[in-house]
Amino acid sequence: MDNFKNRYRKAFLTLMFSATARNTYAVFTGNFLSAFFAFIFTVILVRNLSVADFGYFSAFISLMILVSDLSDIGIGSSLSSFLPPMEEKPNRLLSFLKTSFLLQFAISLAVLVFMMFLAPAISQILFHNLDFAMHVRLIGLAISFTIMSNFALFTLVARQRFVQNAVLSAVGGIIRLILLLILLSAFSLTLIKTVQIQLISQLLLVTFAFAMVKFNFLKVKVTPGDLKKLLSFTVFLGIARGLTALSSRLDVLMIISIKNATEAGIYSIAARVISIYPLLSGSFSAVLAPKLSKIKTKPEFNSFLLKIILATFLLTLSTVGMILIAQPFLTVLFGQKAAPAVPVFRLLLVAMLFFVASVPAVSLSIYYLKKPQILTVNAVLQLIVVFFGNLYFIPKFGSFGAAYSLILSYGLTLVLTSMMAYITLRRKNG
Repeated sequence: MDNFKNRYRKAFLTLMFSATARNTYAVFTGNFLSAFFAFIFTVILVRNLSVADFGYFSAFISLMILVSDLSDIGIGSSLSSFLPPMEEKPNRLLSFLKTSFLLQFAISLAVLVFMMFLAPAISQILFHNLDFAMHVRLIGLAISFTIMSNFALFTLVARQRFVQNAVLSAVGGIIRLILLLILLSAFSLTLIKTVQIQLISQLLLVTFAFAMVKFNFLKVKVTPGDLKKLLSFTVFLGIARGLTALSSRLDVLMIISIKNATEAGIYSIAARVISIYPLLSGSFSAVLAPKLSKIKTKPEFNSFLLKIILATFLLTLSTVGMILIAQPFLTVLFGQKAAPAVPVFRLLLVAMLFFVASVPAVSLSIYYLKKPQILTVNAVLQLIVVFFGNLYFIPKFGSFGAAYSLILSYGLTLVLTSMMAYITLRRKNG
């Protein structure tokens, strides 16, 4: 019994002070600051906009994040698999990075053209009104900037420059908040001005991002075969990421299209607060990726897996605490206009518990087992559950309906991904 306790005590202490833990702290710090500034930004918006206008703005942000995530096609995550083993061959690494950059840049330009021409149609489909076409075009520009700033973030993580990644993550939130405060000091806040703030902040962020990454890789010649190698890996990963992006961003867009902007605003107040969990989980996964891709021996894997499980457990405990204090937490921050969002907030926290708990299985599947198709299968099922769940629940329950769909979706992901990862791991280890 003492040996058992000592083993877990040692694992816990190693977890807290290991290099992986320090890297995790760096990324968490950056993302925490980013989430903190985004949180303050949201509080100010909710207090200065009507619930309906906040619903519209949230729909624009959901559209921006959805399209930028779809445009990644798995390139960002692939960098964490390909770049770490190339660190000893700088020219080889820079060549692969150049190929990845050119592909991502071409996609961002195509998306920009698409958004400019189809803005009226998008406005009509989502909002049943052509008056928002200009808003959609502005968001189209913001999307192209977001795609490239995300690429820079993935590059820093893949090269294990976690402190720089943390700084860049925090800068994005700081810039947007400062712009909002400057605007409020001179003018009243409107929907179009809020969208313009988002656009300007993304432009400044992408400028700062590539000042950190630098463009020295563009001087290196592209290696034949890199594009094929990249695309062959990103096929399943890109599909999975795209499907996951769809399932996680359809909520606000479907609520505003099926019900109305006020219902979307109620849901968005709750959803913006719980968005810290996907952010922190993503940070944790980003730190795990380079380490998992390098593990060669079974003892090393077992030790690292134990650390992952312990860290995930600590993160899931926080969701329980937030459920207990949901009522005062939301109403003190946002005022009584947020009261209808409290039960939605509690339901979304239940969904986040399942989401966070799936991090170990998802990370193992992609980076250790090299089986991104496991995530693809789950992403397909997840999208089906969310889409048809929303179609059924939203007309009946409004903002509650989207929360019910997410609980079912993330619960399914946890169970199926864990099962498939376990079966694949058993086969790998004989």
